[in-house]
Amino acid sequence: MHSRLIRFAIAGLVSLAMAPSANAAMILSFGVGTGPGVKTATASGTTSTTLTTNSAVPLYGGAFPVLITTIGNQTQPLNAAIAAKETFVSVTSNGNASNVGGAISQPFNGTISFLDPSTSFNYLTINFTNALLRGSAGGTTVNLTGDNSLAGQIVTFTSSDPRVIPFLNDAVRAFDIGLTGLSSPLALNGNTIANFTSTNQGGSVSSSVIPEPASVVMASTAVLAGLGCFGWRRFRSSSL
Repeated sequence: MHSRLIRFAIAGLVSLAMAPSANAAMILSFGVGTGPGVKTATASGTTSTTLTTNSAVPLYGGAFPVLITTIGNQTQPLNAAIAAKETFVSVTSNGNASNVGGAISQPFNGTISFLDPSTSFNYLTINFTNALLRGSAGGTTVNLTGDNSLAGQIVTFTSSDPRVIPFLNDAVRAFDIGLTGLSSPLALNGNTIANFTSTNQGGSVSSSVIPEPASVVMASTAVLAGLGCFGWRRFRSSSL
């Protein structure tokens, strides 16, 4: 009996070891699109800052032109990147900025959408609470990041794209949008991040994953070892 159990465990172990690697699903990644665009941080006095997008390109007013290179965990061919307009809606700080050891950060609430410029088809819309805009004081790069697995942060996704819909309700939802080449070095204006503009950026949106195969294999190995001990005890009992 114990030999059948061991063979069963070995078969399960082999199948788990052969399973594909589990990594974060890349829901969407993007880079700068064709035509100029700008992202602007505007401080309201010394207490709050708002991030906005804009472009002079037709169909992109109020948005930033981007090219989507991955969508729904599917990489687009180099000649088939998807033109989209990235729009910041009510992306405003909801707490004081801080400078800790030269690292500036401030929490933001808002909505970021990636839509078709002609039809407004929703590739992905991100709603977030307490995402962080952060970077090095005096630097020319900042990142707006959100991760609903972190305490206090809320990130939700909506989409009309069948490639994206399967990932909308994953347990972990995260995004990271980088803004580079700031017009002014990152600094504080009182309790908020000071004014700047950025014309270069890129980013990614990801979702949760199943446990890494290595951890699953380790658990299976423990089961196999337990079955081996069970078989050894059976063998010892039958020999006495």
